[in-house]
This record gives sequence, structure tokens and C-alpha cells, in this order.
Amino acid sequence: MVRDNAVGAVLVAVAVLVGAFLLARGYDEEGGVVDTGESASATTTTTAAAGAGAGDTTTTTAATAARPPAQVPVLVVNGAGVAGAAGTLKTKLTAAGYTSVETGNTSPVTATSVYYAEGAQAEAQAVATVVGTDPAAVKPVSGAPVSAGSALVVVVIGPNTTA
Repeated sequence: MVRDNAVGAVLVAVAVLVGAFLLARGYDEEGGVVDTGESASATTTTTAAAGAGAGDTTTTTAATAARPPAQVPVLVVNGAGVAGAAGTLKTKLTAAGYTSVETGNTSPVTATSVYYAEGAQAEAQAVATVVGTDPAAVKPVSGAPVSAGSALVVVVIGPNTTA
């Protein structure tokens, strides 16, 4: 019984050390998150060990890399009121490797916005970079002024975008 407790204590100590190492590698000296230059979304999973008591859980976070542009359906809608704006942006996205780009029109908007379907935030951030908008400002598609249909990313062009 004492040996089982000692083994358990050693395993907990090792887990704490590994966790501390991983946390230290993910932050810079000022406590900010280290930018690896890759666009990714994260999935967090919390599980309880079999026979574990209350509060005995394990949390893991796994980064998911953005899909390649050719695998990302995009909808570009013109809310700028400028004839041909959606077609011009479609050409720019196609040149960047996006092969499934549909276009359309919507009511006028005040600024360009990029929206993402569930699980496609990293892809939307990559599209935002191509479009020339802030990747950190992408929003869930539930707030888009149009239906996404089968698109993973929706770009609503406002008067502030010159494609």
C-alpha cells in the first residue's frame, strides 16, 4: 500500500514538472503567448480518470492547423456597393490558392468583416490575411449578414477594402 502511494506521488510530480515545462515553452518573458507563425485553432478536452474522485480531471489542449486553401470553401459578398468588388477579391483569393470561391452581394456594410463556420477560425484568419484585414478580428458566422451555405469562411466586403 505504501509503495502504491509512493508511485502515485512520483507520477504526480513528473506530471507537474512536464506541465510546468510545457507552460514555460508557450509563453515569452512578459507572459504573452509565443507566436509560432502558424495559424491554428485549439481543441480542449477534459477527462476524468476511471475511479477518480471529485476534482481529479485531466485537461489537454491540441492545436489544429488550418486546412490548405484549396480545401476551404469561401463566400465573398459585396457590401461596399462598388461594382465588381466581389469578383476582384475572388481573383485575389484564387491567386492565393483558394479554389472554391463563390461571390454575391449583400446590403451595404460599414467595414469589411471575415466570418467563420464552426471549427474554421484558423482558416478565416488565413483568409483575413489575404484580404488585408486583421486576422484577430474574425467572427463566428452566426453574426454574418448573409447565410454561409456550404462555405467555411464568409468575407463581407465593406468600403474599406481595396482588392
